[in-house]
Amino acid sequence: MSLPTLRDPASLRRLLAPTSVAVVGVSADPASFGARTILNMRGFQGPVFAVNPKYAGQELHGFPCVGSIRDLPIAVDSMVLCMPRSGVMESLEAAAERGVGGITVYASGYGETDLPERAREEAELRDRARALGIPLLGVNCLGFVHHALRVGATFMPDYHKMTAPAGGVGVVSQSGALGYALMQAAERGFAMCHMATAGNSTDLDVCDLAAFQLSMPECRAIALVVEGLRDGRRLLTLGRMAREAGKPIVVLKLGRGETGAKAAMSHTGSMAGSTAAWSAAFRRAGMLEVEDFDALLETAGFLAKAPPPKARGVGIVTPSGGAGIMAADHAEYQGLSLPQPLPQTAEVLRASIPDFGSPRNPCDLTAQVATNPASFDACMRAVLADPQYGVVVMPVVYHNPAPTATPARLRNMSPLAEEAGKPICIAWIPESLEGPGPEAADASPGLSLFRSMRRLMKAISLWLAWHGPRAPEGSVGEAARAAAAALPSGPATLMEAAAKAALRAAGLPAMPDERARNAEEAVAAAERIGYPVVLKVDSPDIAHKTEVGGVRLDLRDADAVRAAFAAIMEGVRRHAPAARVDGVLVQRMAERGPELILGARRDPQFGPTVLVGLGGVQAELWRDVALDLAPVSPARAEEMLRSLKSFPLLDGFRGAPRVDLAAAASTIAAFSELAAALGDRLEEMEINPLVCTPQGCLALDGLMKLAA
Repeated sequence: MSLPTLRDPASLRRLLAPTSVAVVGVSADPASFGARTILNMRGFQGPVFAVNPKYAGQELHGFPCVGSIRDLPIAVDSMVLCMPRSGVMESLEAAAERGVGGITVYASGYGETDLPERAREEAELRDRARALGIPLLGVNCLGFVHHALRVGATFMPDYHKMTAPAGGVGVVSQSGALGYALMQAAERGFAMCHMATAGNSTDLDVCDLAAFQLSMPECRAIALVVEGLRDGRRLLTLGRMAREAGKPIVVLKLGRGETGAKAAMSHTGSMAGSTAAWSAAFRRAGMLEVEDFDALLETAGFLAKAPPPKARGVGIVTPSGGAGIMAADHAEYQGLSLPQPLPQTAEVLRASIPDFGSPRNPCDLTAQVATNPASFDACMRAVLADPQYGVVVMPVVYHNPAPTATPARLRNMSPLAEEAGKPICIAWIPESLEGPGPEAADASPGLSLFRSMRRLMKAISLWLAWHGPRAPEGSVGEAARAAAAALPSGPATLMEAAAKAALRAAGLPAMPDERARNAEEAVAAAERIGYPVVLKVDSPDIAHKTEVGGVRLDLRDADAVRAAFAAIMEGVRRHAPAARVDGVLVQRMAERGPELILGARRDPQFGPTVLVGLGGVQAELWRDVALDLAPVSPARAEEMLRSLKSFPLLDGFRGAPRVDLAAAASTIAAFSELAAALGDRLEEMEINPLVCTPQGCLALDGLMKLAA
């Protein structure tokens, strides 16, 4: 699959990492956007110019002011336009003449208004900026911050309060307010390197901005807030860049509602929503998705600090038995391993912990640790040295009566983490939320602070996943390409017989059948196939046969076939009197086994997607599904199966025989290849059910809906 390219980070350096800045539209009012922006440049070491004809030749807020963009004494790298929409295009032209490296546009009132003429105006601005070779940030954005250079190219006030050392986490957000809200963590010592807001993404989108941050040496992880993209496949390009750079991206998707997922003629249409497609794209891109805004920066900060895991076990060291139980509960919920200490570790713990504590994992030091700091150090060193543990979790349960003791202990813990090469995660439990304790953890290179045990354990799970193996990506084989090419051109709906023929051509196991126009033809077909057989109504107008009584199973003789044929025709007359009926399909009765549904549809953002879940008539009831972008490899298909809540039904639940999992995974992969080969022609495709047995699997029904 060819992927779209992103803007070359080198082409954005003048805009986003400038050595000189101009702010256009600065007024004397310190509360104005222009004044706020230029005041945010007070720590910047390069030249800064205000632009306003009213104050030409004077100083404005301590900076030299010129009358127009053309009067600038140098070709500045980065220019911020603090002006109404009406003046933006003229300023862009002037900036190009003066050799400006890039512009940031605060102005709103463009395409976000839903007025067609404003959308055209925004498109013209984008086209002109690209023609002139000037990168444009915005429109309708809040600007950017380069923390290492102390560039506060934003109208949010008080950037000078953000005193944390530069480095660690980069922030990219379409929402300006949310981006700056994250950036404010620098006020408490959280290490940040860069923050950029895309606004309307007129020219540069969040993927371009994140790609630039990946190129920054001081950036070690990115916190990404996404609302939408013009081409969702750009996420996959960004994900590849992040993997190559070895820098994780933690992503939050805003707007997770299912308004874009309308039920179509197949079960798949009602089960594969837009949210699931976004999550699949993040997973395919190698990004780490969180569902809560509160988790975004905590997780990115942890990943920016934590080295690769030396082991997958989690050690818990706590002065509170209750906090230890809480930690263990959330660890188990995330599927994390809590191994018990090795004998040499347990020996140190027993020697240091009172007999009313616990030398196990979780390790309960008891409140006595407050009066015996040496025992705390001994236990923490022992757990960090245990090769089973890749990370240690330390709940902080009280901040008083010794408010200086907590930050001192945290400062002492940081070198222990660095010496061991293992992260220590601090779970901040007190409702005394602020103060020197959290700040000490934020400022530490070895400690990561979380205000939720649930988020902490989820972050550890994501950290292990980032550094763990990944299933290979799928590819489209020749059988799938040939099967897709052989399908009829133009819009078409392929019901069961034709759909299964296409599936067989693509290499999938699909039940053969014979068409019968009347009861006697059905009997003749049954006798050729061999009893027992199944009869199904054959109609281009009936997608869900069971809803009209159009399926009869386990027919063992001619009389049963005749009776079934009559019952099917009566059911159709009663429930779908206008349906065209070509007769019935006669099939042999398949071996019983767990049933899956395989579905595929074209997502408007990401192209063909593939879904697998519990099948049969209960598919929509349980909605136990996994979804990914097509094509998937057999290894990834097996991961999808194992992620289902119903997976035990495939794996020998209560003594039932295990199904041929490799055959099921290969079938899913082949199905996804056909979906990918169809590309833009795919509207929907479905197998329901796919019967799975120890001997293999078999598609009993199929449906395809193709576009032109």
